[in-house]
Amino acid sequence: MAVDVFKALTVKYKPGEKIVGSGETGGCMFVINAGSVRLLKPGERGAGMVDVGLLEKGDFFGEQALLDGRPYGVDAEVLGDCEVLEIGPSVFDRMLKANPEIAVRMMRKLANRLETLEGRIAEGSSPASALPPSPPAVAGQSPVDDPAKADRPAAGHGRLVLEGGGAVFPLRGDEVLVGRYDPVTEIQPEIDLTGVDTKRSVSRRHSRLTRAGGTWQVEEEVGALNGTFVNGTRLSSGRRATLSEGDLISFGMVRVVFREA
Repeated sequence: MAVDVFKALTVKYKPGEKIVGSGETGGCMFVINAGSVRLLKPGERGAGMVDVGLLEKGDFFGEQALLDGRPYGVDAEVLGDCEVLEIGPSVFDRMLKANPEIAVRMMRKLANRLETLEGRIAEGSSPASALPPSPPAVAGQSPVDDPAKADRPAAGHGRLVLEGGGAVFPLRGDEVLVGRYDPVTEIQPEIDLTGVDTKRSVSRRHSRLTRAGGTWQVEEEVGALNGTFVNGTRLSSGRRATLSEGDLISFGMVRVVFREA
């Protein structure tokens, strides 16, 4: 999909403007190209609007209106100068090819909703109550700014240390997702790099670290952008790299050092 076509689909909004309102009908989904958008939905029993998430560049909403014509279920309010791609059915397939991460995240979002719905039905609840939960107050595992205060993981579990010192991310468990909290899919990574990723170069689901036999390996997630590098070598799709003490790992523009203990 050509860049000039993207420009033709881009709509600019000013702070405080509303993109869509809850209950409105329309056949577009929206992809945020710059700025941020706050989503709100009507509360129960007339409790007013409830904050359900903050979307940033690369996030999207309104896919149900595009796929099956449903009314929008949220108010989408612009927080600052914002650019939004308004995607209609005629360009939807080309948009997915141009940005595969959006396609992967959309499938994960719909899969999460289906899993929630199936769980509600199995419990005997009404399917209509299968609404996504509100995002957590703190997304993912926050870094520890003072390495001396960091809880030491169990022997062999290791940690990631921000290059140059500072933030420390202990590796707990045998499988750790690295990325940023995703308000679209509501997926919360074990290692949330939002606080140190000032350029927003890390994908929501960027890489996965797994531990077996005391050894850690890293593999890039499907649809991740900006690459995962180990000691300067970019990982190819489907390839795992075994980590050793002192290895430098780059998740997009965020660089961390792997420590075995």
